Amino acid sequence: MTVSRAIAAPLVAALLVTGPALSQDINQAEIEGFVQQVKSCWALTPEDTASGLSAKIRVELDPAGAVLTTEIIDADKSQTGRRIATGAIRALERCAPYSFSAETYEQWKTLKIELQP
Repeated sequence: MTVSRAIAAPLVAALLVTGPALSQDINQAEIEGFVQQVKSCWALTPEDTASGLSAKIRVELDPAGAVLTTEIIDADKSQTGRRIATGAIRALERCAPYSFSAETYEQWKTLKIELQP
């Protein structure tokens, strides 16, 4: 089952949490903390910010919140699009580990996120 959440922060357009349906859920504070943490590590040029482009990334985390794998799912093929996507990957890796509740690990171990500067 996929659970979709809209994120208010301008950096992240969507966060899709994949995993089995559980009675417990990731709380909004954890999601906002994740967004702010990624945002603090993402180096963007003015061109990136003004581009209107986004990148869809899949990130797999270990139980301690460290990044195990990342994958670009979808990004614009332009130079700016590639720069946004690779910058997003670097930000995700640089800012780890992330803090989520251990009880909800199955909910957040694989995140699909759409990042937009």
